[in-house]
Amino acid sequence: MARENAGRAAVRGFLAAQGPGPRGTHRPLLTCVDGLVFDRLVDGGDVGERDARGLVAAALR
Repeated sequence: MARENAGRAAVRGFLAAQGPGPRGTHRPLLTCVDGLVFDRLVDGGDVGERDARGLVAAALR
């Protein structure tokens, strides 16, 4: 089982505000966000806000 932390709680709160959806949706979204943060830290990242919003929207489907 994954350890509870502020990031997971924030994602669950965000998803709850979006309305009902499939249980477990937070994991793909957290994975997406983790990847974006890692890319930004390691490579300087060039994913803009529009792209990030698209990734989040896809994770919510």
